Formats: sequence, structure tokens, C-alpha cells
Amino acid sequence: MATIKGENLRVLVGEDEEDLMCIAASTACTMHCALQVEEDTTKDTVDDWIEREPVGLNWDVQVDALIISDDDEEYLPGAHAIDQLQVGRVYMLRFSRTAGAAGEKNRDTVDDAIQMTGMAILSDLQITSQNTEFATATAQFTGTGELSQYEPEN
Repeated sequence: MATIKGENLRVLVGEDEEDLMCIAASTACTMHCALQVEEDTTKDTVDDWIEREPVGLNWDVQVDALIISDDDEEYLPGAHAIDQLQVGRVYMLRFSRTAGAAGEKNRDTVDDAIQMTGMAILSDLQITSQNTEFATATAQFTGTGELSQYEPEN
């Protein structure tokens, strides 16, 4: 069984596909897709089971990262600092597997079925700073339309 390590699943963010870069110093990410269903049972339903019908799809992505200095030469080149993102702004997001040890800081993406791309609004940015601990941030993105899966060119 082949498994994928957590450090090899990354969220890339940018204005468009040419600007996509990983979130610097990321510690965790979550992609969530959901089908919204509503009850479709009426008085004409003859059995005891509640019937449900799909009415919509939605998706969201969450990224956790360390807060880093604006001049951090180790993490910032080729990445976006999480605390520089703006709430309410629409970003292109890509959830992707990365090349791992073969890539630069686990940032080189791999085109495969796990790669998902779509536009999303940064709906929540939470910065946490506990005494004697590293400052962290959590960015919550809400999808604004279709989330498309990577399709290899024939």
C-alpha cells in the first residue's frame, strides 16, 4: 500500500493559475466537500423512510501556518505568507500533492487525481499568539463555484 505523507499535501493560493504558490510555513490543511440534501418526503410517500434529494454542492479549504517575518529568507521566496492574505478577497486555490524530497520545500506540485482547483473567498482569518509559543494563523476559504479535478492532457 502506498501512502502520502501529510507534508506532501499542500494548498496553493494566488490571483490566477500563473500566480499559485504554497502558503509559507504551513502546518496543516483540510479540504472539505459536501453535498447539501433536503427532505423530499410528502404525504404521498408510502413507506416509513424519509426521502432526500441533492440540492447543492459546496466546498471549503482551511490552512494553518506559522506567522513568519516579512523578510524571512528561508520560507518566503516562492510562497505566500498567511498573514498577508485579505479577508473578503477572492483567490484561486489548488489543493495538490507535492513532490516531497525531490521538490523545493515540498512546493513542487504533482499532477494527479488528488489535485483540485477552484475560486474561493477568504472568509475567515484567525491569528493566535500564545505566550512563549510560536504565533499561528488559520485561513478559512469558502468555494465560490466549481471545484475541478486535474484532468491529464491526452
